Amino acid sequence: MKILFKIIKTGSGNDIYFKILEGLKTQGIKITTCYYPTIFQFFPFFLKFINKAITADIIHSNIEYGWVFKRKNVPLVVIVHHLVFEKKFQEYTSFSQKLFHYLIVLPNTKKSLQVADKIIAVSKYTQKSVYRVFGKQKQVDVIYNGINLNIFKPIQVKAYNDNKFHLLFVGNFIKRKGSDLLPKIMKLLGNEYVLYYTSGLRTKPPSNFSLPNMIRLGKLSEEELIRKYNECNVLLAPSRLEGFGYQIAEAMACGKPVIATNCSALPELIVDKKGGFLCEMDNVNDFVDKIKTLSENKYLVEKMGQFNRQRAIEKFNLKKMEKEYQQLYDELLRS
Repeated sequence: MKILFKIIKTGSGNDIYFKILEGLKTQGIKITTCYYPTIFQFFPFFLKFINKAITADIIHSNIEYGWVFKRKNVPLVVIVHHLVFEKKFQEYTSFSQKLFHYLIVLPNTKKSLQVADKIIAVSKYTQKSVYRVFGKQKQVDVIYNGINLNIFKPIQVKAYNDNKFHLLFVGNFIKRKGSDLLPKIMKLLGNEYVLYYTSGLRTKPPSNFSLPNMIRLGKLSEEELIRKYNECNVLLAPSRLEGFGYQIAEAMACGKPVIATNCSALPELIVDKKGGFLCEMDNVNDFVDKIKTLSENKYLVEKMGQFNRQRAIEKFNLKKMEKEYQQLYDELLRS
């Protein structure tokens, strides 16, 4: 079986998704990945004229531009990570972003939905989002993203000796991730709390990330990231839209509680009051209260972390993900 991944590099979870799926090579599946420069996300049509030769049994791409890779007698699989057309999320987008979403992303997404042989969503929320925006023109199946539990796991780390409560934020500094809320949260928490934040894959921290209790980590290697998950007390994720949430599943796999927004796919990952807390969107005081609740109860932090590790094993296991995609590819070839 030969699978061809064709993707535009965007420095987002989409890149991580296809990188993880390359692990199917260990199952005897031959995988070739073709990457295209980020600029093509604005002009996806021109991808039709690049690398036209097809030597694969199945093509697997992204819904925002996958249609350009459709070839006769070769099944096309497209993945939906999240849709930006939800009304609630559009309130946080700029005019230029709206132009990009509705003039470029929307028509290309429609074309992919029309020609794809199989449509996969990374969560039930994302599946329902496709139905809400485009209707039930085609079946959308759900396959949760998987985490390598042999890599993302609890490890022994040296504890901080500053008697402070340590938070971690992982992701790009964009409104979809709720990064603009971080300085507001940390200002209210004060110096008894510390937030460590990564630089994300494609963005630099804003100028207001200069509070003394906010510490920049820069871009981390996978090994460094796993260590930071294990060193922190809690992962903080005030996102406004997550189709899945890799950073959340990774923190869960490392046995850490998560404080996140009660929106989009996040309730599918975090069980409120068992694996962390789900907060009202944009409610800074709610996030502050939940963080303080955990900082005052070390036993609860440990208990929630253990719950999350077990939930990651059961729900977001990489082996489970690989098995489901292998079955999907087999069914497409048989049909």
